[in-house]
Amino acid sequence: MSETEKPTNTHFRQQLWFKVLIALFLGFSVGSLLSENFGLVNVNTARTLGQWLALPGTIFMMLLKFIVLPLVLSSVILGIASSNDVKALKTLGFGVSYILCTSALAIALAFVLAGWIQPGLVMNPEYLGQLSPPEMQRLDLTENGLIGMITGIFPTNIFSHLSQNQMLQVVVAAIIIGFGLLHMDNKSAQPLLALMESVQSLCMTIVLWLMKYTPIVVFGLIANVIITKGLGAISAVSLFFINVLIGLLCIILVYLFIIAVFAKKSPWEFLRNCREVMALALATSSSSATMPVTLRVTESLHGVKPQISRLIIPLGTTINMDATAMYQATVVLFIAQAFGIDLTTAQMVTIVLLSLVASIGAPGIPSASLPILAGTLASQGLPVEGMALILGVDRLLDMGRSVVNVTGDMTAATVLNRYINNKSND
Repeated sequence: MSETEKPTNTHFRQQLWFKVLIALFLGFSVGSLLSENFGLVNVNTARTLGQWLALPGTIFMMLLKFIVLPLVLSSVILGIASSNDVKALKTLGFGVSYILCTSALAIALAFVLAGWIQPGLVMNPEYLGQLSPPEMQRLDLTENGLIGMITGIFPTNIFSHLSQNQMLQVVVAAIIIGFGLLHMDNKSAQPLLALMESVQSLCMTIVLWLMKYTPIVVFGLIANVIITKGLGAISAVSLFFINVLIGLLCIILVYLFIIAVFAKKSPWEFLRNCREVMALALATSSSSATMPVTLRVTESLHGVKPQISRLIIPLGTTINMDATAMYQATVVLFIAQAFGIDLTTAQMVTIVLLSLVASIGAPGIPSASLPILAGTLASQGLPVEGMALILGVDRLLDMGRSVVNVTGDMTAATVLNRYINNKSND
Protein backbone atom coordinates (compact mmCIF):
# COMPACT_ATOMS: atom_id res chain seq x y z
CA MET A 1 0.00 0.00 0.00
CA SER A 2 1.34 3.41 -0.90
CA GLU A 3 1.69 6.24 1.58
CA THR A 4 -1.01 8.22 -0.21
CA GLU A 5 -3.53 5.39 0.19
CA LYS A 6 -3.06 4.93 3.92
CA PRO A 7 -5.24 7.81 5.20
CA THR A 8 -8.23 6.83 3.06
CA ASN A 9 -8.09 3.15 4.06
CA THR A 10 -7.46 3.71 7.76
CA HIS A 11 -10.10 1.86 9.73
CA PHE A 12 -12.34 4.14 11.80
CA ARG A 13 -11.32 2.33 15.00
CA GLN A 14 -7.81 3.70 14.54
CA GLN A 15 -9.06 7.27 14.47
CA LEU A 16 -8.64 9.36 17.59
CA TRP A 17 -12.23 10.53 17.71
CA PHE A 18 -13.51 6.94 17.87
CA LYS A 19 -11.08 6.07 20.66
CA VAL A 20 -12.24 9.14 22.57
CA LEU A 21 -15.88 8.14 22.07
CA ILE A 22 -15.16 4.67 23.48
CA ALA A 23 -13.28 6.26 26.39
CA LEU A 24 -16.28 8.50 27.14
CA PHE A 25 -18.60 5.51 27.25
CA LEU A 26 -16.23 3.42 29.40
CA GLY A 27 -15.57 6.34 31.75
CA PHE A 28 -19.28 6.96 32.23
CA SER A 29 -19.90 3.23 32.80
CA VAL A 30 -17.07 2.76 35.29
CA GLY A 31 -17.97 6.00 37.07
CA SER A 32 -21.60 4.90 37.38
CA LEU A 33 -20.62 1.50 38.80
CA LEU A 34 -18.33 3.10 41.38
CA SER A 35 -20.79 5.86 42.31
CA GLU A 36 -23.13 5.88 45.30
CA ASN A 37 -26.02 4.89 43.06
CA PHE A 38 -24.77 1.30 42.77
CA GLY A 39 -22.89 1.11 46.06
CA LEU A 40 -20.50 -1.60 44.85
CA VAL A 41 -17.62 -0.12 46.86
CA ASN A 42 -17.19 2.12 49.86
CA VAL A 43 -17.76 5.82 49.09
CA ASN A 44 -14.31 6.89 50.30
CA THR A 45 -12.66 4.06 48.35
CA ALA A 46 -14.58 5.04 45.22
CA ARG A 47 -13.53 8.67 45.51
CA THR A 48 -9.90 7.67 46.01
CA LEU A 49 -10.09 5.46 42.92
CA GLY A 50 -11.68 8.35 41.03
CA GLN A 51 -8.81 10.65 41.95
CA TRP A 52 -6.26 8.11 40.71
CA LEU A 53 -8.22 7.55 37.50
CA ALA A 54 -8.32 11.31 36.95
CA LEU A 55 -4.58 11.76 37.63
CA PRO A 56 -3.50 11.43 33.96
CA GLY A 57 -6.19 13.94 33.03
CA THR A 58 -5.10 16.33 35.77
CA ILE A 59 -1.51 16.24 34.51
CA PHE A 60 -2.77 16.55 30.92
CA MET A 61 -4.73 19.70 31.75
CA MET A 62 -1.80 21.17 33.67
CA LEU A 63 0.45 20.70 30.64
CA LEU A 64 -2.15 22.20 28.31
CA LYS A 65 -2.54 25.21 30.60
CA PHE A 66 1.24 25.42 30.70
CA ILE A 67 1.33 26.15 26.96
CA VAL A 68 -1.98 28.00 26.53
CA LEU A 69 -0.85 31.54 27.33
CA PRO A 70 2.43 31.35 25.36
CA LEU A 71 0.39 29.95 22.48
CA VAL A 72 -2.20 32.73 22.77
CA LEU A 73 0.47 35.42 22.91
CA SER A 74 2.41 34.09 19.91
CA SER A 75 -0.67 33.23 17.84
CA VAL A 76 -2.35 36.62 18.19
CA ILE A 77 0.89 38.50 17.52
CA LEU A 78 1.60 36.43 14.40
CA GLY A 79 -2.04 36.63 13.28
CA ILE A 80 -1.87 40.42 13.22
CA ALA A 81 1.73 40.82 12.07
CA SER A 82 1.23 38.47 9.12
CA SER A 83 -1.73 40.54 7.93
CA ASN A 84 -2.09 44.28 7.47
CA ASP A 85 -3.71 47.10 9.42
CA VAL A 86 -7.00 47.06 7.54
CA LYS A 87 -7.49 43.27 7.48
CA ALA A 88 -6.44 42.83 11.12
CA LEU A 89 -8.80 45.57 12.28
CA LYS A 90 -11.58 44.13 10.14
CA THR A 91 -11.04 40.65 11.61
CA LEU A 92 -11.12 41.98 15.18
CA GLY A 93 -14.14 44.18 14.49
CA PHE A 94 -16.15 41.41 12.84
CA GLY A 95 -15.07 38.97 15.53
CA VAL A 96 -16.22 41.13 18.44
CA SER A 97 -19.48 42.07 16.67
CA TYR A 98 -20.24 38.43 15.88
CA ILE A 99 -19.50 37.35 19.48
CA LEU A 100 -21.73 40.04 20.98
CA CYS A 101 -24.61 39.13 18.63
CA THR A 102 -24.47 35.38 19.34
CA SER A 103 -24.13 35.98 23.10
CA ALA A 104 -27.19 38.24 23.08
CA LEU A 105 -29.07 35.58 21.10
CA ALA A 106 -28.09 32.93 23.66
CA ILE A 107 -29.41 35.07 26.52
CA ALA A 108 -32.67 35.68 24.67
CA LEU A 109 -32.95 31.92 24.20
CA ALA A 110 -32.53 31.45 27.96
CA PHE A 111 -35.46 33.77 28.67
CA VAL A 112 -37.67 31.98 26.13
CA LEU A 113 -36.89 28.47 27.41
CA ALA A 114 -37.03 29.34 31.12
CA GLY A 115 -40.32 31.14 30.58
CA TRP A 116 -41.73 28.15 28.71
CA ILE A 117 -40.38 25.27 30.83
CA GLN A 118 -40.44 27.18 34.17
CA PRO A 119 -38.06 24.78 35.97
CA GLY A 120 -38.16 26.67 39.27
CA LEU A 121 -41.88 26.14 39.85
CA VAL A 122 -41.49 22.43 40.66
CA MET A 123 -39.14 22.96 43.62
CA ASN A 124 -40.36 21.94 47.07
CA PRO A 125 -40.80 25.09 49.26
CA GLU A 126 -39.76 23.15 52.38
CA TYR A 127 -36.50 22.16 50.70
CA LEU A 128 -35.84 25.77 49.75
CA GLY A 129 -36.15 26.84 53.36
CA GLN A 130 -33.35 24.49 54.39
CA LEU A 131 -30.80 25.92 51.99
CA SER A 132 -27.70 27.64 53.30
CA PRO A 133 -25.49 29.98 51.30
CA PRO A 134 -22.72 28.13 49.44
CA GLU A 135 -19.20 28.78 50.65
CA MET A 136 -17.77 31.00 47.95
CA GLN A 137 -16.72 34.56 47.55
CA ARG A 138 -19.35 36.83 46.10
CA LEU A 139 -18.14 38.91 43.23
CA ASP A 140 -19.50 42.43 42.83
CA LEU A 141 -19.62 43.08 39.12
CA THR A 142 -20.33 46.76 39.73
CA GLU A 143 -17.45 47.20 42.18
CA ASN A 144 -15.54 49.72 40.08
CA GLY A 145 -18.34 50.71 37.76
CA LEU A 146 -18.22 50.67 33.97
CA ILE A 147 -14.98 52.65 33.84
CA GLY A 148 -13.26 50.13 36.09
CA MET A 149 -14.46 47.25 33.93
CA ILE A 150 -13.15 48.92 30.77
CA THR A 151 -9.75 49.84 32.19
CA GLY A 152 -9.43 46.39 33.73
CA ILE A 153 -9.05 44.68 30.37
CA PHE A 154 -5.93 46.64 29.44
CA PRO A 155 -2.54 45.18 30.37
CA THR A 156 -0.17 46.79 32.85
CA ASN A 157 2.53 44.14 33.22
CA ILE A 158 2.60 41.38 30.60
CA PHE A 159 4.71 39.10 32.81
CA SER A 160 2.32 39.53 35.72
CA HIS A 161 -0.68 38.74 33.50
CA LEU A 162 1.09 35.65 32.15
CA SER A 163 1.95 34.41 35.64
CA GLN A 164 -1.62 34.96 36.87
CA ASN A 165 -3.27 33.32 33.83
CA GLN A 166 -5.17 36.50 32.95
CA MET A 167 -5.99 35.58 29.38
CA LEU A 168 -8.06 38.65 28.46
CA GLN A 169 -5.21 41.01 29.35
CA VAL A 170 -2.72 38.75 27.53
CA VAL A 171 -4.89 38.84 24.38
CA VAL A 172 -5.12 42.64 24.52
CA ALA A 173 -1.34 42.88 25.08
CA ALA A 174 -0.73 40.60 22.09
CA ILE A 175 -3.02 42.73 19.91
CA ILE A 176 -1.10 45.88 20.87
CA ILE A 177 2.27 44.19 20.23
CA GLY A 178 1.02 42.80 16.90
CA PHE A 179 -0.06 46.21 15.63
CA GLY A 180 3.21 47.68 16.90
CA LEU A 181 5.19 45.16 14.85
CA LEU A 182 3.16 46.09 11.77
CA HIS A 183 4.45 49.64 12.02
CA MET A 184 8.11 48.69 12.52
CA ASP A 185 10.61 48.12 9.75
CA ASN A 186 11.14 44.49 8.83
CA LYS A 187 14.72 44.32 10.17
CA SER A 188 13.68 45.46 13.64
CA ALA A 189 10.53 43.34 13.79
CA GLN A 190 11.99 40.10 12.43
CA PRO A 191 13.77 38.86 15.60
CA LEU A 192 10.60 39.03 17.70
CA LEU A 193 8.50 37.49 14.91
CA ALA A 194 10.99 34.63 14.60
CA LEU A 195 10.80 34.08 18.36
CA MET A 196 7.00 34.02 18.28
CA GLU A 197 7.05 31.53 15.39
CA SER A 198 9.36 29.27 17.40
CA VAL A 199 7.14 29.57 20.50
CA GLN A 200 4.05 28.70 18.49
CA SER A 201 5.72 25.72 16.80
CA LEU A 202 6.95 24.46 20.16
CA CYS A 203 3.47 24.72 21.71
CA MET A 204 1.81 22.89 18.81
CA THR A 205 4.46 20.15 18.95
CA ILE A 206 3.65 19.59 22.62
CA VAL A 207 -0.06 19.49 21.73
CA LEU A 208 0.56 16.71 19.20
CA TRP A 209 2.40 14.72 21.86
CA LEU A 210 -0.39 15.16 24.37
CA MET A 211 -3.19 14.25 21.97
CA LYS A 212 -1.91 10.66 21.76
CA TYR A 213 -3.04 10.16 25.35
CA THR A 214 -6.46 11.80 24.98
CA PRO A 215 -8.52 8.57 25.35
CA ILE A 216 -6.85 7.74 28.69
CA VAL A 217 -7.40 11.31 29.85
CA VAL A 218 -11.06 11.36 28.82
CA PHE A 219 -11.77 8.02 30.49
CA GLY A 220 -10.31 9.09 33.83
CA LEU A 221 -11.84 12.57 33.96
CA ILE A 222 -15.34 11.40 33.04
CA ALA A 223 -15.19 8.49 35.51
CA ASN A 224 -14.09 10.81 38.32
CA VAL A 225 -16.87 13.33 37.62
CA ILE A 226 -19.56 10.62 37.74
CA ILE A 227 -18.04 9.06 40.88
CA THR A 228 -17.87 12.43 42.62
CA LYS A 229 -21.24 13.85 41.61
CA GLY A 230 -23.26 10.68 41.08
CA LEU A 231 -26.36 10.36 38.98
CA GLY A 232 -28.63 11.28 41.88
CA ALA A 233 -27.59 14.93 41.72
CA ILE A 234 -29.56 15.30 38.51
CA SER A 235 -32.89 14.06 39.90
CA ALA A 236 -33.25 16.89 42.46
CA VAL A 237 -33.22 19.57 39.76
CA SER A 238 -34.08 17.43 36.75
CA LEU A 239 -36.28 20.03 35.03
CA PHE A 240 -33.57 22.67 35.37
CA PHE A 241 -31.03 20.17 34.02
CA ILE A 242 -33.26 19.42 31.03
CA ASN A 243 -33.87 23.16 30.50
CA VAL A 244 -30.14 23.86 30.23
CA LEU A 245 -29.50 20.85 27.99
CA ILE A 246 -32.24 21.96 25.59
CA GLY A 247 -30.70 25.44 25.56
CA LEU A 248 -27.25 24.04 24.76
CA LEU A 249 -28.68 21.91 21.97
CA CYS A 250 -30.52 24.91 20.52
CA ILE A 251 -27.28 26.93 20.47
CA ILE A 252 -25.54 24.10 18.60
CA LEU A 253 -28.40 24.08 16.07
CA VAL A 254 -28.01 27.84 15.65
CA TYR A 255 -24.30 27.32 14.95
CA LEU A 256 -25.11 24.69 12.31
CA PHE A 257 -27.60 27.09 10.72
CA ILE A 258 -24.94 29.82 10.66
CA ILE A 259 -22.45 27.42 9.08
CA ALA A 260 -24.94 26.41 6.37
CA VAL A 261 -26.19 29.92 5.56
CA PHE A 262 -23.17 32.16 6.07
CA ALA A 263 -20.16 29.85 5.69
CA LYS A 264 -21.84 27.85 2.86
CA LYS A 265 -20.55 24.57 4.30
CA SER A 266 -22.17 21.28 5.19
CA PRO A 267 -23.31 21.40 8.85
CA TRP A 268 -22.80 17.65 9.18
CA GLU A 269 -19.24 17.84 7.86
CA PHE A 270 -18.53 20.77 10.17
CA LEU A 271 -19.87 18.86 13.18
CA ARG A 272 -17.87 15.78 12.22
CA ASN A 273 -14.68 17.84 12.09
CA CYS A 274 -15.46 19.28 15.52
CA ARG A 275 -15.80 15.95 17.32
CA GLU A 276 -12.22 15.71 18.58
CA VAL A 277 -12.36 19.17 20.16
CA MET A 278 -15.88 18.61 21.51
CA ALA A 279 -14.87 15.35 23.18
CA LEU A 280 -11.86 16.96 24.83
CA ALA A 281 -13.93 19.94 25.99
CA LEU A 282 -16.51 17.54 27.44
CA ALA A 283 -13.85 15.77 29.48
CA THR A 284 -11.85 18.80 30.63
CA SER A 285 -14.73 21.29 31.08
CA SER A 286 -12.28 23.96 29.99
CA SER A 287 -12.29 25.90 26.74
CA SER A 288 -8.90 27.38 27.69
CA ALA A 289 -7.27 23.99 28.14
CA THR A 290 -8.84 22.86 24.86
CA MET A 291 -7.70 25.94 22.94
CA PRO A 292 -4.45 24.50 21.49
CA VAL A 293 -6.43 21.61 20.00
CA THR A 294 -9.20 23.97 18.84
CA LEU A 295 -6.62 26.05 17.01
CA ARG A 296 -5.07 23.02 15.31
CA VAL A 297 -8.43 21.56 14.23
CA THR A 298 -9.72 24.94 13.01
CA GLU A 299 -6.78 25.29 10.63
CA SER A 300 -6.31 21.66 9.59
CA LEU A 301 -9.90 20.39 9.30
CA HIS A 302 -12.04 23.51 8.88
CA GLY A 303 -9.55 25.12 6.48
CA VAL A 304 -9.42 28.47 8.26
CA LYS A 305 -6.43 30.61 7.35
CA PRO A 306 -3.92 31.21 10.18
CA GLN A 307 -4.38 34.98 9.90
CA ILE A 308 -8.01 34.45 10.94
CA SER A 309 -7.76 31.50 13.33
CA ARG A 310 -4.86 32.92 15.32
CA LEU A 311 -6.95 35.97 16.13
CA ILE A 312 -10.45 34.56 16.44
CA ILE A 313 -9.76 31.36 18.42
CA PRO A 314 -7.80 33.05 21.27
CA LEU A 315 -10.27 35.93 21.25
CA GLY A 316 -13.21 33.51 21.24
CA THR A 317 -11.72 31.42 24.04
CA THR A 318 -11.54 34.60 26.10
CA ILE A 319 -14.87 36.31 25.40
CA ASN A 320 -17.03 34.03 23.22
CA MET A 321 -19.01 32.23 25.93
CA ASP A 322 -22.53 31.85 24.50
CA ALA A 323 -23.30 28.79 26.62
CA THR A 324 -22.09 30.56 29.74
CA ALA A 325 -24.27 33.58 28.97
CA MET A 326 -27.29 31.33 28.43
CA TYR A 327 -26.55 29.39 31.63
CA GLN A 328 -26.13 32.53 33.75
CA ALA A 329 -29.51 33.90 32.68
CA THR A 330 -31.19 30.49 33.09
CA VAL A 331 -29.90 30.06 36.66
CA VAL A 332 -31.04 33.53 37.69
CA LEU A 333 -34.52 32.93 36.25
CA PHE A 334 -34.65 29.45 37.82
CA ILE A 335 -33.82 30.78 41.29
CA ALA A 336 -36.31 33.64 40.93
CA GLN A 337 -39.03 31.14 39.98
CA ALA A 338 -38.09 28.75 42.80
CA PHE A 339 -38.37 31.48 45.43
CA GLY A 340 -41.51 32.97 43.89
CA ILE A 341 -39.89 36.29 43.01
CA ASP A 342 -41.37 38.26 40.11
CA LEU A 343 -38.65 40.09 38.23
CA THR A 344 -39.31 43.61 37.00
CA THR A 345 -38.53 44.70 33.46
CA ALA A 346 -35.56 46.71 34.75
CA GLN A 347 -34.23 43.63 36.54
CA MET A 348 -34.57 41.52 33.40
CA VAL A 349 -32.68 44.08 31.34
CA THR A 350 -29.98 44.20 34.02
CA ILE A 351 -29.76 40.39 34.05
CA VAL A 352 -29.25 40.42 30.28
CA LEU A 353 -26.43 42.95 30.56
CA LEU A 354 -24.80 41.22 33.53
CA SER A 355 -25.03 37.82 31.83
CA LEU A 356 -23.35 39.29 28.76
CA VAL A 357 -20.60 40.90 30.84
CA ALA A 358 -20.19 37.74 32.92
CA SER A 359 -19.81 35.57 29.83
CA ILE A 360 -17.09 37.86 28.51
CA GLY A 361 -15.27 38.06 31.82
CA ALA A 362 -15.54 34.39 32.82
CA PRO A 363 -12.25 32.47 32.58
CA GLY A 364 -12.37 29.35 30.43
CA ILE A 365 -11.82 26.97 33.36
CA PRO A 366 -14.18 24.54 35.14
CA SER A 367 -17.02 26.21 37.11
CA ALA A 368 -15.43 29.65 36.69
CA SER A 369 -18.86 31.26 36.29
CA LEU A 370 -20.05 30.44 39.84
CA PRO A 371 -18.50 33.45 41.65
CA ILE A 372 -19.72 35.74 38.86
CA LEU A 373 -23.17 34.18 39.14
CA ALA A 374 -23.21 34.92 42.87
CA GLY A 375 -22.48 38.55 42.09
CA THR A 376 -25.30 38.68 39.54
CA LEU A 377 -27.80 37.29 42.04
CA ALA A 378 -26.68 39.60 44.84
CA SER A 379 -26.86 42.66 42.59
CA GLN A 380 -30.54 41.94 41.85
CA GLY A 381 -31.50 41.19 45.44
CA LEU A 382 -32.04 37.49 44.72
CA PRO A 383 -31.10 34.86 47.34
CA VAL A 384 -27.53 33.71 46.73
CA GLU A 385 -28.26 30.57 48.77
CA GLY A 386 -30.38 29.46 45.82
CA MET A 387 -27.12 28.56 44.09
CA ALA A 388 -26.97 25.52 46.37
CA LEU A 389 -29.77 24.09 44.21
CA ILE A 390 -27.56 23.85 41.13
CA LEU A 391 -24.13 23.11 42.64
CA GLY A 392 -24.71 19.36 42.38
CA VAL A 393 -25.18 19.48 38.61
CA ASP A 394 -23.05 22.50 37.75
CA ARG A 395 -19.96 20.40 37.02
CA LEU A 396 -21.92 18.12 34.69
CA LEU A 397 -23.54 21.05 32.91
CA ASP A 398 -20.17 22.79 32.76
CA MET A 399 -18.99 19.95 30.54
CA GLY A 400 -21.81 20.69 28.10
CA ARG A 401 -21.18 24.44 28.25
CA SER A 402 -17.53 23.91 27.34
CA VAL A 403 -18.54 21.81 24.33
CA VAL A 404 -20.84 24.56 23.07
CA ASN A 405 -18.31 27.33 23.74
CA VAL A 406 -15.51 25.66 21.75
CA THR A 407 -17.96 24.87 18.94
CA GLY A 408 -18.90 28.54 18.91
CA ASP A 409 -15.24 29.52 18.56
CA MET A 410 -14.80 27.22 15.55
CA THR A 411 -18.07 28.50 14.05
CA ALA A 412 -16.97 32.11 14.37
CA ALA A 413 -13.57 31.39 12.79
CA THR A 414 -15.11 29.42 9.92
CA VAL A 415 -17.71 32.08 9.10
CA LEU A 416 -15.30 35.00 9.38
CA ASN A 417 -12.74 33.13 7.28
CA ARG A 418 -15.15 33.05 4.35
CA TYR A 419 -16.63 36.51 4.84
CA ILE A 420 -13.34 38.37 5.32
CA ASN A 421 -11.66 36.50 2.47
CA ASN A 422 -14.54 37.36 0.13
CA LYS A 423 -14.45 41.00 1.16
CA SER A 424 -10.69 41.12 0.68
CA ASN A 425 -11.03 39.74 -2.84
CA ASP A 426 -13.68 42.27 -3.85
